[in-house]
Amino acid sequence: MSANRFSIEGDRIDSLSEFLRAEVDDCFGSILYYPREFTGSEDKPLVFRGKKFHEVSFKDTIIKNIRFIECEFRNCLIMGASAVDCEFVDCVFFDTNTSKMKFTNCLIDPLSFEQNFDLTNDANIAINLYHSLYRNSAETHQPKYALSSLYRMKKAESKNLDSKFKRGSIEKKQYYIEKSKHIIHDFASGYGLKLSNVARLLVIVIGVFSILNYLFSSCIFTEDVGVSTFLDSIYFTCVTITTLGYGDMTPDTQFGRIFITIQTLAGFGVISLFLAGVASRALRSN
Repeated sequence: MSANRFSIEGDRIDSLSEFLRAEVDDCFGSILYYPREFTGSEDKPLVFRGKKFHEVSFKDTIIKNIRFIECEFRNCLIMGASAVDCEFVDCVFFDTNTSKMKFTNCLIDPLSFEQNFDLTNDANIAINLYHSLYRNSAETHQPKYALSSLYRMKKAESKNLDSKFKRGSIEKKQYYIEKSKHIIHDFASGYGLKLSNVARLLVIVIGVFSILNYLFSSCIFTEDVGVSTFLDSIYFTCVTITTLGYGDMTPDTQFGRIFITIQTLAGFGVISLFLAGVASRALRSN
């Protein structure tokens, strides 16, 4: 399924009270909501708890001062709508078109849209939505949701490259360059947003170099000085990559010096990536 549907069929509703009367078994279904605003009173929000919205159109509607709690939106049309002073708590969206939807001063978890998009077909819609969620979360000081929105926007941009390539709107060489950047950036640091990815990369680098240092110990050290066990190799690799350099194990062959220099540079790069990720998260959270 996909969220790029642009029309639904249903009964025309011309007022909020008429909409509320259309509920059947906690479900609002096959409704075309025509009023400009869908809003609660100024002093008290309108609350929907545990409701289902199936094939409901809120196209170009201003949704204001509403609390949606544990609600489900499925096959809905919310394109061009604006959510203002709303809360979406533990809500989920499925196959709902959110094109050009805007959020202002809202509480909403980007994970609510995790199952909403087929990024093969909906990449542009997803990019616009997550960008709007990011701006809303940043302006309302919700750092966790801001970072989550930004990461999902980057993932959608990566998928959008695939769509452009299939349509022939991007050259093959440019596609492979840009796609490689996305893959490397995502794997290495989660686009500078996931420190867990950097930690994973550090573990991989230490593991790979530990194995190589153990296997090629005789090429790195002389017989008198070197690693005799794999634990020694892990210790030496960690000391090298973190640039501590205690000096108790020192490469004394030409190959060893070159190889350890490469490891030191790799370690410096990963640690720099980690520090950059910390700084990026702090700046974007603010």
